[in-house]
Amino acid sequence: MNYQIIASDLDGTLLESMSIWSNLCREFLLRHNVDEEIDLDGKLGVISMQNALAYVIKEFDLKISLEDAYRETWQIVADFYRHKAELKPGIKAILNRLQENNVPCGIITATETSLVIPVLERTGLSGYFKEVFSCSEMNTSKRTPDVFFQMSEVLGVAPAETIVFEDALYSAFTAKNAGYRVAAVYDLSEKNPGKLQQTADWYCQSWEDF
Repeated sequence: MNYQIIASDLDGTLLESMSIWSNLCREFLLRHNVDEEIDLDGKLGVISMQNALAYVIKEFDLKISLEDAYRETWQIVADFYRHKAELKPGIKAILNRLQENNVPCGIITATETSLVIPVLERTGLSGYFKEVFSCSEMNTSKRTPDVFFQMSEVLGVAPAETIVFEDALYSAFTAKNAGYRVAAVYDLSEKNPGKLQQTADWYCQSWEDF
């Protein structure tokens, strides 16, 4: 592997954290005494949390404003990142090797930095990363390569000299098509791991195997 920098995803790649997002609406409903399984992906496809909350408020006739519902779910998520989210097995050993070889690393994530920084500090990862790019704060997503190009520009390294760590097919596909190399790790949240394996330059079931 010849590379100059690593651009890593956070949720599902560095952290075992995708479950908080997939179960968030159910936990919110349980707090409002509604014990229902709900598959928003199946009903509505990929949507924002605000739209998901608007849907469940209407569907279950909840007596809460969208603003209050959003604030309540934000607290659920913040508590998870500050106190519960755990590292993917094997990732710290990889980061140690990269640090020993003076390979700078950055994070590109859909998650807000106000959640990212506390979990990096708690898990001991903050010292490994020079930059954190939050797509939500930049009004973009990893469905377009803009955020990858911005990290390349800030760190001064060409895409071809950068390895992107990912667990999601859509963002791995974006990075690959933009000229980056991709190292992918399995996560339960990815519904098409076979296609992810085909897209990535390197693929592993666990970082312990990488």
